[in-house]
Amino acid sequence: MWQPGSKLRHPFNPDLGVGVVVEVDGRLLRVNFPEVGEEMTLAGEGAGIERLVLTPGSTARLASTGESIRIASEKDNVYRLDDGRSVPEADVWPLILGDTPVERLAALRLDSVEALRNRIAGLQLMQLREAGGLGSFLGGRIELFPHQLHAAQRAVESDPVRWLLADEVGLGKTVEACLVLSALVRTGRAERALVVAPATLAVQWLGELYRKFHQVFVLLDPDRLESVESDYGEGVNPFEVHPYAVLPREWANQDDRLLRQAAEAGLDLVVVDEAHRFLQGENEAALSKLVGVAKHALLLTATPLQEDRRGFHRLLSLLHPEVYADFESFDRDVLSGEAVITCTSGVRRAEVGGLPPRVAAPIDVGAPEADVTKDPRAAWLAKQAPAWSKRGEKCLVFVRGLDRLQELATFLESKTRKRVSVFHEELSMAKRDIEVAGFRESGVPLLLCTEAGGEGRNFQFCHRMLHFDLPPDPVELEQRIGRLDRIGRELPVEILYFRHDASEVAEPDLARLYEALDLFDRPASGLEPALAPIRPAIEEAMATGEPLAVESLVESVEAERRAVLSDWSEVLYRDGYRQEMAESLLSQVPPDLEAKTREFCVEAAEDLGLECVDKGGEGRFYIEMGSSAVIETLPGVEADARFLGTFDRAEAVATDELDFFANGHVLVEGFLLELEDGRRGRAVMLDLPKAALPGPGLACLVKEGAQWGVSVVSADGKPQPSWAQPFLAALSQARRSKPQKRGIGDGWARGVRALAERAAPKGEIIAVAFFFPDA
Repeated sequence: MWQPGSKLRHPFNPDLGVGVVVEVDGRLLRVNFPEVGEEMTLAGEGAGIERLVLTPGSTARLASTGESIRIASEKDNVYRLDDGRSVPEADVWPLILGDTPVERLAALRLDSVEALRNRIAGLQLMQLREAGGLGSFLGGRIELFPHQLHAAQRAVESDPVRWLLADEVGLGKTVEACLVLSALVRTGRAERALVVAPATLAVQWLGELYRKFHQVFVLLDPDRLESVESDYGEGVNPFEVHPYAVLPREWANQDDRLLRQAAEAGLDLVVVDEAHRFLQGENEAALSKLVGVAKHALLLTATPLQEDRRGFHRLLSLLHPEVYADFESFDRDVLSGEAVITCTSGVRRAEVGGLPPRVAAPIDVGAPEADVTKDPRAAWLAKQAPAWSKRGEKCLVFVRGLDRLQELATFLESKTRKRVSVFHEELSMAKRDIEVAGFRESGVPLLLCTEAGGEGRNFQFCHRMLHFDLPPDPVELEQRIGRLDRIGRELPVEILYFRHDASEVAEPDLARLYEALDLFDRPASGLEPALAPIRPAIEEAMATGEPLAVESLVESVEAERRAVLSDWSEVLYRDGYRQEMAESLLSQVPPDLEAKTREFCVEAAEDLGLECVDKGGEGRFYIEMGSSAVIETLPGVEADARFLGTFDRAEAVATDELDFFANGHVLVEGFLLELEDGRRGRAVMLDLPKAALPGPGLACLVKEGAQWGVSVVSADGKPQPSWAQPFLAALSQARRSKPQKRGIGDGWARGVRALAERAAPKGEIIAVAFFFPDA
């Protein structure tokens, strides 16, 4: 087929222009692209490369003389001209009028029917996922809770977005903030974003953003800041180097340059978690300036209005200083019931139906032993595991320290004769996913993990958790429990922990301390400042042997809890979420969005020659470029990337280690960008079932702004609007038509251009298809 002088066009890089084959070496072609002065080696087969054969009526020139010629026919790499001469292909240079869909069809540079169907599926998907204004929120690996959608939807409707998220503890303020953040980033409204959060929650923010919302942020901790100066020079603004970052609040408090540099970086969005804590610190002025100069701002707080009206007013003033210039007028309107601020959300647990209870289950055993074959805790666990396994129940076991974890895993495997899954910081992210998948899907009843398992992971499928060791930090304890105690869980959260006779152990009695603090039975989220002094007190007691001042610690935590959990005033939330809104909000979610995403992506992968393997489940697929791919890479996707994921939201929520192929995922967006920027599926000639349409014609896919449609004319040039839907419906049964079979004549190119003018005098033609009713 190929020989020196053969012409071609690169199917995925048309800007190279026409290429001419210089040398054929087996299956490889050395091709020169004179328009851009480049030469490259291409595979002659399996890479989407096709000869450029000029159709009858095409104009060209003789390379040897520059003479203009007109093509009559082609056979065996020889062209017959309309003046009767025959010339070899090597001496013919095509004059391409353009690479528009119409010109591609006119020149019979045809694509497959599958590519056209995939282009239409992509257009339908893009339109569907923006339905009802919820499109920007539907890509997160989250269960869709109406109150969260309500807050996010209301927030992004305003411009700029300056919002106070003040929902009750445990209802997902972080998810609401991530929904808004993701929507602003995806729609181009925020190209620089910063999250300021307590150090204890900073890593959890990174996990939520990446694993749930496909957003890659960096942690600006001391090591990262040092590397910025090392790589870019002293004094470089780290927020300009890293446009998407999470900054631990404590580090910002220690280095007063950071908030100032953040304000100077021109951030589009600032998110401040536990924002009320900044009002109690020396950096309030710097934070106020940062929030003031950012276009968009989200403040998260667990402090209710009724407990601290003055503090609440200060947060509102950071966002909208023009609304209530002074506290007195704000307080007067609150007390009179006239204050309505439409930039806040304040949902209570009762308004979402409540959450399952925590059930503390202490286990009284003897004192821990250094030797795990002698430790009564290990013996108890080894005895329970077989019964859990028999009932198909899972237990998440937290162990303090990697060495202890590995010793315990070995002991349990020897006693139970069953594999024990492990999860710790020395495992790669891929290995952690494998361990969690094995734990979830096999008969393994136990997963042993260090504190690495308490950061951002969803173990909601577990029946219970066991604290083999209790952490010397109550914030870490809450993070552990939070892996199971999550909105959407239906089972009670069973929390097992060991208690020992205080006289038998040298360490502080953490079990009874945490019982006194009521941390096993009630959520501690929002209490971090009151809990912060407890870890140093425990460490001091360990070092000195002095008893803990339990009563004073309990008193300070209870005071904070009363503030966080006090009754909420509904003064500011009269237009807020109510339970009766749930059905209406969820009805805005397109029911077939996941199915349409799957259909489009799988078809695109197959059409592009990617390896695409159905892995079962509700919607699991393995996808990678592979050796048969007809493109080198997808936009935004690394060349060697491979993905194991699901198109099913419920499966993605339940299985953290799977990618969620949805809005915002790099592979899904890569397929859409390839279709939008590429030539695939833009010009097609096809045969339709005979009964589909009464005659031949031209269908044009036309785009006007964000909308698209199909415009059809019959072969005699008459507009046929009633043919559009039958044409789309018949595509599933269409077959590629062969020009030779249809007897394309000299007037083909002119006729195609004329029909396109009649079909779409306005709007952008993004694809064309000439169709024939199959005889």
